[in-house]
Parts: sequence; structure tokens; C-alpha cells
Amino acid sequence: MGGSYNTREFFHGKSPAFVRGVLATLLLGVFVLPLLLVMVLPALAFVVQYVGLLAERWYFFAEAQHPQNLYYQGKS
Repeated sequence: MGGSYNTREFFHGKSPAFVRGVLATLLLGVFVLPLLLVMVLPALAFVVQYVGLLAERWYFFAEAQHPQNLYYQGKS
């Protein structure tokens, strides 16, 4: 059985260690660093949190919480 567009385009192929690294980065980038920076440099806090939220989106798809990934995992 061959792959499909969805399995090629929506699976990242990264190692579990990489995914854990993204999780640590997003937790720091979304919560910890912006809270510390907002007192000193609010604009930099915005940028750091934005990057952290982008990492959170990637992590969401990498952990297969997207309905499409859950569907294709169930089919295999």
C-alpha cells in the first residue's frame, strides 16, 4: 500500500528528541521569557512570545493531535 499526500505532507519525520526540544523551547518562549522581558523590553517580549507560539503550532502537529493525523494513524 502506497503513501498518500496527507501522510507525506502532514508528518514531520523528526526524532522524538527533536520534538521534546521543541516542547522545551515553546514553554520558555511562550511563558517564561515574555514574562521576564515585558518588564524591560515589551517589544522584544512580543517577538519572543510570537516565536514561541509558532513553535507551539509545530509541536501540536508533530505530536499528532491534529484530527487528520489521528485519522491516518488509525488507518495504518
